[in-house]
Amino acid sequence: MTLTGNMVPGEPNFETGPNYPVVFGVTLTPMISGLLLALAGLAGAAYLFLNFVQPEWQKYQELDAKVKDQEAQLQEKAKIEQSIKDAQAKLAAAKKQQQDVLSLFANENTLNTILLDINRQVDDRNADLAERRKNKLAACPAWVRNNTRQIEDQVGDLAVKAQLRKFVPDPKVSGIITDGSYGSQVNNKLKRQVANVSFEGNFNQTQSILRSLERLQPLLIFRNVDFALGGDANRPPARLFEIRGDTVQFLPNCQPEAKIVTSFQLEAPLPLTPEDMKKIAPPPAAPPAAK
Repeated sequence: MTLTGNMVPGEPNFETGPNYPVVFGVTLTPMISGLLLALAGLAGAAYLFLNFVQPEWQKYQELDAKVKDQEAQLQEKAKIEQSIKDAQAKLAAAKKQQQDVLSLFANENTLNTILLDINRQVDDRNADLAERRKNKLAACPAWVRNNTRQIEDQVGDLAVKAQLRKFVPDPKVSGIITDGSYGSQVNNKLKRQVANVSFEGNFNQTQSILRSLERLQPLLIFRNVDFALGGDANRPPARLFEIRGDTVQFLPNCQPEAKIVTSFQLEAPLPLTPEDMKKIAPPPAAPPAAK
């Protein structure tokens, strides 16, 4: 049997297009399948992000915030610790300064030795007394040397001996300072011991004694300082002379030394004791009256 033409009965039609699956009326071509796969991938990525990545990221953010908060707290703690150290250093410096200032003041022990210190300073100025007296007598005529004691009783010592005349505590003005004499800021913060003092000596001795008293260890204050010549109202200062013919000749190198009597009020500031603090403490407030 002979067949003619291009068609062979019973053979498949090779020109028909590919047979793609259809889902919900949509043919799943390669392009659509690719898009669907891409969308599925995005959805899966979104699911993974929302369910796994995002919670972990939030935990990370929370941990990071806690770390930063802890670091801030540590920095703040370091600043506070440094502030405390600075405050402690300032307090220590203030205490040392207070101790240095208080060390300048007298205390009960040094106060008990002030009289001895003053008396020693006065007596030390008599180290050259014998030498000064010897040199003065060497310049005097024989009648003076032969009657020195009687002449000194009349006109005064040829060589003055420095000596402490008075050291009398004054309890009336001693005690806690409240009169503003040192400034109002000192009131009720210091007390003072006051004594009335006087000593005698020649000019050089007087100057030297006052300078030495200024250098004593405790802080001392001198008030109402007064200087007087002679020191004895019954025996005013006099001068030695000789009558030569009709002329009165004073003896230039044979005269009694001018005696200066120095008087002053000596104040020694002291820090308050706990007992003193109790005296100035305000009384406790009275309880309110019962209604």
